[in-house]
Amino acid sequence: MANAHDITATPIARAAVVSRRPRLSAFVCHDVTGAGRLWQQLEANPAATFHQSRAWVEAWVGGTGTTLSIVTLELEGQPLAILPLEIVHRRGLKVARFAGTAFSNANTGLLPESLTGARADIAPGELAAALSRAGLDADIVLFDKMPPDAASQSPFSELPRVFHQNPSFQLPLLTDFNAVLAQINGKRRRKKFRVSQRRLEALGGYRHIIGEDDEQALRLLEVFLKQKPVRLAAQGLPNVFADPGVRAFMARLAMTRDQRGRPALELHGIELTGGDNKGEIIAVAGLTIKDRHVTCQFGSINDEIAPDASVGELLFYHMIERASVAGEQVFDFGVGDQLYKRSWCPVRTDLVDCHVPLTVKGRLAAPAITGMIRLKRKIKTSPMLHRFAAWLRGLVVRRQSAPVDI
Repeated sequence: MANAHDITATPIARAAVVSRRPRLSAFVCHDVTGAGRLWQQLEANPAATFHQSRAWVEAWVGGTGTTLSIVTLELEGQPLAILPLEIVHRRGLKVARFAGTAFSNANTGLLPESLTGARADIAPGELAAALSRAGLDADIVLFDKMPPDAASQSPFSELPRVFHQNPSFQLPLLTDFNAVLAQINGKRRRKKFRVSQRRLEALGGYRHIIGEDDEQALRLLEVFLKQKPVRLAAQGLPNVFADPGVRAFMARLAMTRDQRGRPALELHGIELTGGDNKGEIIAVAGLTIKDRHVTCQFGSINDEIAPDASVGELLFYHMIERASVAGEQVFDFGVGDQLYKRSWCPVRTDLVDCHVPLTVKGRLAAPAITGMIRLKRKIKTSPMLHRFAAWLRGLVVRRQSAPVDI
């Protein structure tokens, strides 16, 4: 028998309570396995990037020890999104952002392929209210490095945005590798490839190797982690891979395999097979593959051995040819405007950063955050400003690394 004092006991009363519920609801949990089944469903959406996959997020948490705030959004009772977020502190401001975004190349969140029976337009204030009610402990949420198609979907479509400071670059793939090369001056590319081969053959030969097992993958990763800091220092850049947690994250990703045994992070390298440097790995790259979309996550070369052999270009040639033959659809060179990416890629994507303030502090900080993003973009698109910024950055790095007299 219903309690006489329970005002929701009657159907009419229950309907009234339901009608007062907000259209958009948010739930926050800190366990990466908490939304397991829904996460698996949404991750199957081909539009979702690898950077919001369970493999990426679990490796990031396991390697760095980051505590996540995994937000599940529901619109009129239907799943709208899963947003795996981390909270970082920046000058007294708590910023929520996609997990591991400092090392990602594109973010989409996890969304269903279609919404049925629900109006999908979400006002910024509505999203902010839902996240605040759920207890998300942040002043502002920054959804950065989003492809335009992803940013046009709810819950992001109505959010204020700016262009990200860096574009990304893509090469469409076809099963006919000659047709792939035809997009980017195939005759010149093949000639350059043959020149690289001849120069390495003069040193005793080479082979293209892949981390087929954990031992080989970790060997290639270790070479990358030795090569890359040298290259970064030469460019006046800090070593962003120095943190042990970041290294552990990359190792976990390299050792994570799906049910078919395919690694989450596929390591490739160029190894010399003869001469004085036999066994030396002189170029390394790491790839992720999701729904026929290949993304180059990082790369490095050894400049001291065969400096005129263009070993980085040689490795890309092999990896792209292999991906093309395998039936992949896109080879994504990732974020960052560099000459070698332009030479390989006929497609450029301008990414966007969306944001939603949750507190007064977040609202006050939003103009400064977007202003800084615009300034970085302006610097990177101006050759003169970019050269000056590179000189200044190199000066700071050299001073920080200089020995201190005691």
